[in-house]
Amino acid sequence: MKREILLGAIICLCFNSKAQMVSDSIVMNPGYTNESYYSLNNGEELNVNNTNWDIAFDLSGYGSSIRTNQHTGTEVYVYPNGVDWATVDITGVSIPTMNNSDTKWSVGSFDQSADASNPFDLGWGIYNMVTHHTDGDSIHIIKLANGDYKKVMIENLANGVYTFKYANIDGTNEVTNSIVKSDFTDKNFAYYSITTDEILDREPANNTWDLVFTKYVTEVAPSMMYGVTGVLSNNGVNVREADGVDPSLAIYSDYVVDSVINVIGYDWKTFAGGSYILDIDKSYFVEDQSGNIWHILFTNFEGGATGKVVFGKELVTSASVDEMNGINSFGIYPNPTNEIATVAFNSNTETTQLSMIDLSGKIIFQTQINESGFITYPILVNEYQAGTYFITLKTAKGKTTKKIIVQ
Repeated sequence: MKREILLGAIICLCFNSKAQMVSDSIVMNPGYTNESYYSLNNGEELNVNNTNWDIAFDLSGYGSSIRTNQHTGTEVYVYPNGVDWATVDITGVSIPTMNNSDTKWSVGSFDQSADASNPFDLGWGIYNMVTHHTDGDSIHIIKLANGDYKKVMIENLANGVYTFKYANIDGTNEVTNSIVKSDFTDKNFAYYSITTDEILDREPANNTWDLVFTKYVTEVAPSMMYGVTGVLSNNGVNVREADGVDPSLAIYSDYVVDSVINVIGYDWKTFAGGSYILDIDKSYFVEDQSGNIWHILFTNFEGGATGKVVFGKELVTSASVDEMNGINSFGIYPNPTNEIATVAFNSNTETTQLSMIDLSGKIIFQTQINESGFITYPILVNEYQAGTYFITLKTAKGKTTKKIIVQ
């Protein structure tokens, strides 16, 4: 007699690294000079030089954040002695460095001086409720990667245009420039090099990537900021960390979504004894912008000698199913399998008929599931002949089918 098991809420989205994991890698080059924008569905979208810019401007509709290139060691400070551009003098002035947020893209180093009690204070400027412009109210000092100091003022953000100026501390070599948001299509940031006086368009379209492998600054211990190499997620990408568990046993529903961009971050590895050691009991479930769910496990990191990261990824459920069928995600894992096949799907109807069909069209297993939401249904398949079968989900709205291989 054919057997099946229903574990219901007990089993949910686990990962079989031997059956489904696809290995991939990216290379950031020696010294991490590049960063890699990566699509879980399509692979690397863009590998780009990460040392040729100094500041970056938020391009989102209401965005106003300004970030600095901390990968190259660029530092930014708020000048403490007023806003008289002509009299700026940093001789003997000791001021703390401000850092980009590594938990959200919407807070850059230029924004960190904002008064938390004033919702209109954006750090580098004040938002005007009447004009809907942000007017600069402070001077910043930037120390560039080459050691040069510049004074910078973001004069305003008006009608989607940032206007800013910078000069040597003594006022020589002053430059005024602007960044027009509408000049950049579907990008998160526009970049600027103070060193070369150049506007840079260096990102892929923001709907084409999920993760960026890069170097950034984070707090590695209380009040200790340090440059690390890791992975940040794009806006609209949700990540769950499965920590302290064998990835092959990780259960998706046991972990909560965290909206910060550094859930993956850098701590899937540690440096000891002159080399990097990977945490083999740490993996990640990533929901991309399309709603597909992936499971990721890092398998090798070569450090600054090459900047190479090797990882495995598995598509756990796909969001490509027509929602008219009442099913808006549907996956089978592991696939191929010789033991248990877990059918995972998201149903927006109360009743779903699940069937397993052989190549002749014969229904060899069928059950009815009377619940909605995210559902997992494991089927024991080790008594079936090796070969190709089909799993069909049928609701009152229609049906959808996926292929399964029994080994």
